[in-house]
Amino acid sequence: MKSRCSIPVETRRAAQGFIHGRPLLQFAGHCDSNIAMRYHMLLGLLVLGVMSSSLSAAEPDVGQKTAALHAALAKNIGHAREWLEQGDYKSVAQSAAGLQLLTDLLKARGDDAAWQAAVGSIVSAAGEAQNAARGEDPAKCKAALAVLEKAATAAAALKPKGQPQSLPKAPALRSLMLTMDAIQADAKVALLTGDVPAAKNQAYVLAELAQLVSNSRNTEQWSSLAGDFASAATAVATSTETDPKAVRQVFRGVAQRCDGCHEKNRMR
Repeated sequence: MKSRCSIPVETRRAAQGFIHGRPLLQFAGHCDSNIAMRYHMLLGLLVLGVMSSSLSAAEPDVGQKTAALHAALAKNIGHAREWLEQGDYKSVAQSAAGLQLLTDLLKARGDDAAWQAAVGSIVSAAGEAQNAARGEDPAKCKAALAVLEKAATAAAALKPKGQPQSLPKAPALRSLMLTMDAIQADAKVALLTGDVPAAKNQAYVLAELAQLVSNSRNTEQWSSLAGDFASAATAVATSTETDPKAVRQVFRGVAQRCDGCHEKNRMR
């Protein structure tokens, strides 16, 4: 799909030497002096500058996305600990699998050695936690989660550098959907408790996970549905609303896209 410039036509024309469809010099001919001409030229450029700054501010920040992924990691490690305390090893294993999906997204942020090694440590620790949960060994699970938390904290202290990498092959769809359901649940709880920043972080993560959803199938309809979901999640993440009730209304768009996708694929 071709991208469209969202700067108003009037402003773009001013920047290119046009105002109201007339060449700028022709427009200046109606002015009383060269000073007036320069004023209008400067005005057009200033308007363009303001519009461009506003658009840039609305764009999702890469640092915000990375921070959101780190926050989701920490949240899911906490969930895994809770499941372990309840003796629910199946849920511990599912949480660990979700952590591996999140680390896949983090790992793709940059290709420098320090970043790759730090995120790789999270992947290894999550794998150990998953294996310990499958073996229903409480001591090994506790130790693995401690190593996992330490690795996640160390990675959060770094910033990704170098060139972004392409995302890995899409994971098993069931595991991906379970992870997305858990992230959505966390966002809903955050809104119910009035924690809007946390809910927006979860929305960033959902938008990132939508990329893995898109990669799992190559049909046009599937890509379109995944794209719509990502757009709805990004709308929540970048919303200027600070009232939980207002953000909850925006978040309904995410749930609607999710339900719509499930419905369309059930009918096939």
